[in-house]
Amino acid sequence: MRKLLALDQSSKTSGYAVFYDNKLITYGHFTYDDDDLGIRLYKIRNKVNQLIQTHDINEVVFEDIQL
Repeated sequence: MRKLLALDQSSKTSGYAVFYDNKLITYGHFTYDDDDLGIRLYKIRNKVNQLIQTHDINEVVFEDIQL
């Protein structure tokens, strides 16, 4: 079974969606507004790791960066 985590790239508010074999299972967002970028990145890493472990993710994709 393909278990995919799709992420929006941002350092403050990021969105995510989880798909199992192209079926949407859950989605949401998380916001970290700490002044220290290192702390925000640490929290983002922990959230992404939690999503990967909770849903047994085997593939991760990122939204294209829009400039």
